[in-house]
Amino acid sequence: MALVTGAGQRLGKAIAEGLGALGADVAVHYCGSEAGAQDTCRTIQGLGQRAQAFQADLTEPSAPKKLVAEVEAALGPVDILINSAARFDRMGFLETPAEILELNWALTARAPFLLSQAVAPGMQAKGKGDILNVLDVAGVLMPWKGYSAHGITKAALAHLTEVLALELAPTIRVNAVAPGTVLPPEHLSSEALEKLRQRIPLGRFGRPQDIVETVGFLLTGPDFLTGQVIAVEGGRQLEHGFA
Repeated sequence: MALVTGAGQRLGKAIAEGLGALGADVAVHYCGSEAGAQDTCRTIQGLGQRAQAFQADLTEPSAPKKLVAEVEAALGPVDILINSAARFDRMGFLETPAEILELNWALTARAPFLLSQAVAPGMQAKGKGDILNVLDVAGVLMPWKGYSAHGITKAALAHLTEVLALELAPTIRVNAVAPGTVLPPEHLSSEALEKLRQRIPLGRFGRPQDIVETVGFLLTGPDFLTGQVIAVEGGRQLEHGFA
């Protein structure tokens, strides 16, 4: 059974539905996107798998442990944890208040830490488990101007991926996927989107399915992978040499 955070919208929703297509029962976490979470559940149930929505504000320190307890009481032990929930606050560094930094930290770094603590004992008792963190190229490959709180907390999550891979081995594998431009921000103009697209060597934006397939590979492919971050970004990290 898989627990996917932030599964009521965008990539979290796509990942949860992709896990359902792979045959997993899914606990669909959401904070405010209840309609989207229920839609995710209906899609997974239509594939013949169990799915149930669970609301939690993961910026609250007590919420991760409580969420895992509720999920396991309803659907059974968590075999796969996908830490997908995140914020995407766009503002200049000098204009970013401490409150925004704290919210990003709580959701993007602290919540995965505490969720992993909550699911790990059950995985270890079972002798097997997977934790997968959804990062961002802004946190591991290139800084983005205007997203400092988002980027540094994604960088923290990347480090947590490596730490947990060491500490939870050999029974639990911990990996991460770092999307590039997938589901571009809605505030960008068509001109800005085109300029961005031209900077990607593969000549297109990523699709949610690109991330879903990468997640599937990490969960069902070679079991000799842990502590890895796969960047799914169309070669944009190479743009300094791309004419």
